Amino acid sequence: MTAPIARTGARARTRSLVIGLLLAALLPVVSVAQGVAPIVTPSGRFVLFDQGRFHDLATQAPKDLVVAEDKLAYVTQAGELKLVQNGSVHGLESVAPAALRSAGRTIAYTRGAALKLAEPTRPRELCGAVGRFIVRDSLVLFHDRTDATVNVHWKGRSFPLAGLPDTLDVPEAWVGSNTAVLFDRAARTAYRFHRGVLEPLVDSTDAVRVAAGGDLIGFSDDLSRSLQLWDKGRITTLEPLVPQAMQAGDGLLAYVSGGGAFKCWSGGRVHALLDHAPTAWLVRDSLLVVVDAGALKVFHDGALQVVERYVPEQWVAQGGALTYLDLNREVRRYARGERSAVSREAGIARFEVYGDTVVFTGDDGGVRVWWRGEAYTRY
Repeated sequence: MTAPIARTGARARTRSLVIGLLLAALLPVVSVAQGVAPIVTPSGRFVLFDQGRFHDLATQAPKDLVVAEDKLAYVTQAGELKLVQNGSVHGLESVAPAALRSAGRTIAYTRGAALKLAEPTRPRELCGAVGRFIVRDSLVLFHDRTDATVNVHWKGRSFPLAGLPDTLDVPEAWVGSNTAVLFDRAARTAYRFHRGVLEPLVDSTDAVRVAAGGDLIGFSDDLSRSLQLWDKGRITTLEPLVPQAMQAGDGLLAYVSGGGAFKCWSGGRVHALLDHAPTAWLVRDSLLVVVDAGALKVFHDGALQVVERYVPEQWVAQGGALTYLDLNREVRRYARGERSAVSREAGIARFEVYGDTVVFTGDDGGVRVWWRGEAYTRY
């Protein structure tokens, strides 16, 4: 039996999670896979776990890979870009892409100056000369340098948002899971894109702050000097002052008010959570994770629920679930108000999460894949 890991100081644990929260906020949004996980075996083979079965893909680990729900794209050691979907492997490019990104069901990459979407039969080219681009679930925001336009690609169509000089890249832009906001300083207008419709969100303004999420947008401008919420076509004033900070997810907007209180809009109303700003906090998908008073908390059912009264060394918030290492370094999971054990093995070094699958190395050296309450092992 492995001895429990000794507790470290509360301050050190809190500091580690604060750093983790800050890094997570800066990293690209990770896709939510459904029963799909890439693994590398102890012998070095590249294997795909797909809904309870293992499939060998290559004898060597890939140079790069991204996962998007039920598919993945990877770069072989020879530099080829391949797509795996529905049990089939498709060759996309003979050379490695300069950039490879994914979110939701979307995988985008650059080949030379061109921006493409990874699709099984033939990659779809969005533009021949791309500047900056952002991938978020169902949306791809990109700057087409050829015609100097900013575009959003959604459900097979590209929508031009604004014209730009050739010397500029994408201006201030915020992209949520299915919303996008672009601020055109020359026109003094912030434009909102949602489900194929482009409309002004704020006009006659010189500055705007935005948090874009799923079907909602939190924003403040220099005219109203308040916190406003766009929710499926309706604009509501939530606070009379500009918030100190805000983050949006799927169906929720968390923020530190102008007066310093921590609040969350969800389910059609504002929930007062703390009378002060927490040590750290992060919105990811439909989950709000908070560090306060040395404890790890999650917003659930209108209030902050304590997950653990310490700060885990490793945690991942994804797809509405929080996966973490407990004090014994066993893998735990919190979702919808319930805790569950992913593994009873102690001493786990670290784990990876791909949507509803969790991958880690067991004490016998085998690679464990947890999916829907069952554990699968590959040696």
